[in-house]
Amino acid sequence: MRLPKILFLLVFSVSLVFAGGGDNTQPVAKDMSQKATKFDNPYLVAGAPYQLESSTLSESFESTTFPPAGWTKLSPDGGTGWTRIATGTTPLPGWNGGTATPATGTAGTGMAYATWNTGGATANDQWLVTPQITSVGANHSLSFWMRKFGAYAEAFDVKISTTTGTATASFTINALTKTYLAADSGWAQYTVPIGTLVPAGSNIYIAFREYVADNFNDGAALLLDLVEVTGDVVPVEFTSFTGSVSGNTVKLNWATASETNNKGFEIQKSLNNGDFVTVAFVTGKGTTTEAQSYTYVEKDVVDGNYLYRLKQVDFDGKVSYSNGIEVDVTTPAVFALDQNYPNPFNPSTTINFGLAVDSKVSLKIFNVLGQEVASLANGLMSAGKHTVTFNGSSLFSGVYFAKMEAKGVDGSSFTSFKKMILNK
Repeated sequence: MRLPKILFLLVFSVSLVFAGGGDNTQPVAKDMSQKATKFDNPYLVAGAPYQLESSTLSESFESTTFPPAGWTKLSPDGGTGWTRIATGTTPLPGWNGGTATPATGTAGTGMAYATWNTGGATANDQWLVTPQITSVGANHSLSFWMRKFGAYAEAFDVKISTTTGTATASFTINALTKTYLAADSGWAQYTVPIGTLVPAGSNIYIAFREYVADNFNDGAALLLDLVEVTGDVVPVEFTSFTGSVSGNTVKLNWATASETNNKGFEIQKSLNNGDFVTVAFVTGKGTTTEAQSYTYVEKDVVDGNYLYRLKQVDFDGKVSYSNGIEVDVTTPAVFALDQNYPNPFNPSTTINFGLAVDSKVSLKIFNVLGQEVASLANGLMSAGKHTVTFNGSSLFSGVYFAKMEAKGVDGSSFTSFKKMILNK
């Protein structure tokens, strides 16, 4: 009879069921019907254009538009990728139960969210990328809040790119890696000192990457909120610092775009790469968001090669330094009229000339008809190098000539011409 064989198979099958029942502490099996049936979602989804360059960032995902302006999500796994959910969402999408809670009491109602069923068919690789952070300094820092929810293992990286925010391969700097075990982590704040990871002045993108190699047996859910990038408060934002020489007189000019708590500037100089010494102090404008211009003139400077810099001083005693500029104060051995620069020019150009001795100088501009159109110098000038500027904004395009005549106090004389082209 076949009955004993049938009974044997039935008993054996029941035994297998009980043997495989396992520990009821294991995670509930994922409902695979929640998994997307297609994994051909766009690789890149960008938020609205970001209109403002900034060295800082603050994002709490309150807008219902996702990604936020300037942000980008990358989905190399073909999944739908990071999304936004609101406080109180329950059950959390893609998992059995759970409720979206705020990171802090003042966090608002929105947060970014990635889970196993927003990822790929078999593995997760989901990226959320910030707008560009400009001019990163040594003290720049990233902070954010994150919660891992669900009874599966999970992993994420914080990565940095100094080139582009639209290609995962460009994120070559790993700032943080975190692996979660199969338990609810609760909300936690993370702080990453990003300024030491890139060269000073870098423009960067920061990526939050959720990933698991096997999202059937791993891959829970990540909630991200309150992303902040902070840096040094710049007390004075310099826009220019230049120096010029006229004989043995040095003229320094500098400008600022804004100032915070600025007491003023110490003028410092170094001779032939020696120690800096302070030669003067120029009072600052305190706190202002308006552009400011400053000038300092130092007379009777002895011949030499100097490096000038500005030591900016706050009212609370903090200091910062400008870049240095090199100034060469040397009495020429001979008279000279240099070619103007730039040439051709529009509308202004610079003319340098040198005097071997104190001289009566005439420097004039003529057109091709020999008519004088401008007088740039006419009087006694000291020996040394001199610079003048010619502005041709009121003249027509064409060829002009600079004529210099010098009569030295020692009886010497000098005459020279230079051809200049005004090209409007």
